[in-house]
Amino acid sequence: MKIGKYLRVNNLFLTGILMSTNTLAVTLNILEWEGYISPFKEDFEVYAKSKGMEVELNIMDPYITDPELIFNKLRARAADVTTPTHNYYKMNKNRLLQVLQPIDFSRLSHYPKVLNSLRNSQYDEFKGKKYSVPLLGGSYGLAYNAAKRDEPKSWEELWQPENKAKFAITGDQFEANIYTTLLVLGYPPESFYDIDATEFDKPKVQAKLTSLVQNADSFWNGMADVERMKDLELATTYWFGVAAANKSGQNWKLATPKEGQTVWLDTLAIGRHVKGEKLDAAYLLIDFMISEPVQKRILEMYGSIIVNGATAKLLDPQLVKDARVGDETFFSEQYLWRPLSSRTRNTYKQMWNKAMDK
Repeated sequence: MKIGKYLRVNNLFLTGILMSTNTLAVTLNILEWEGYISPFKEDFEVYAKSKGMEVELNIMDPYITDPELIFNKLRARAADVTTPTHNYYKMNKNRLLQVLQPIDFSRLSHYPKVLNSLRNSQYDEFKGKKYSVPLLGGSYGLAYNAAKRDEPKSWEELWQPENKAKFAITGDQFEANIYTTLLVLGYPPESFYDIDATEFDKPKVQAKLTSLVQNADSFWNGMADVERMKDLELATTYWFGVAAANKSGQNWKLATPKEGQTVWLDTLAIGRHVKGEKLDAAYLLIDFMISEPVQKRILEMYGSIIVNGATAKLLDPQLVKDARVGDETFFSEQYLWRPLSSRTRNTYKQMWNKAMDK
């Protein structure tokens, strides 16, 4: 997920990660969705030094924009650690997996505290091995301005005439809007990703999607515009927008629409070429990122769903409930995004362009 820069974290000291005490001088090249690892750069480097390792994190520019960039940077051995979204792994016949290495979970002391639903998920499994570690997630959710209205009970609210020009939706990841349209029309979530395997009524879906676009006030890229949100009543969000708006003094909350909501997960993965001391540093970084203190900061900074359930012990009970910390039902396999078939994605792109009158 693409997000803006946030506050830098200071003076985090973590315990419980067992690594070599030999002093190492190593640079890890990090290809991230903007703001995932970079805010923790200095704290991790201090932490690594406390473990006897000299590690420098080189945050690569540009940040992640799509799966093609990740594949190309890893194939060129330019990136060592990256943060793919979960549905990238099996796109294009498992292409990304060719440039990654399987994870040795015995080297991650905090991994047993990651949600069982994620540890057992199949999104990154290939030939009996798994290729990633969960970092944070969320849904393509429906948020509401609690200062202006009550909680919406259904996604159908976005189609109601009284809500015309009162909401914003994503303009770049158009597939998420189509998934929401399909949910409202009653399609089962598992049917979204291959239109040849279901009874797909294209004219009906097109009409509904076009109506959604015509009803929207505006379209955001990366994250809903915080200033614009002041005047809106509803907004779709990957959760980051709500956290940012509330930090600015607004009062936004996430709804629980009756139709459900599609879910995303961003992860940590290691390039196939990474070996030796650099590999030690990569595992140290990954374990740092899924530790309770860092997961707590991720929740506080971004308002997203964190993956280490044990972090609940560091949080207020009401926040644990509201943020669904340790909730094994959130990352339901049914609602997790999946790779789209080529024809399905091409069809969805054509439908989105038509809805946008392009």
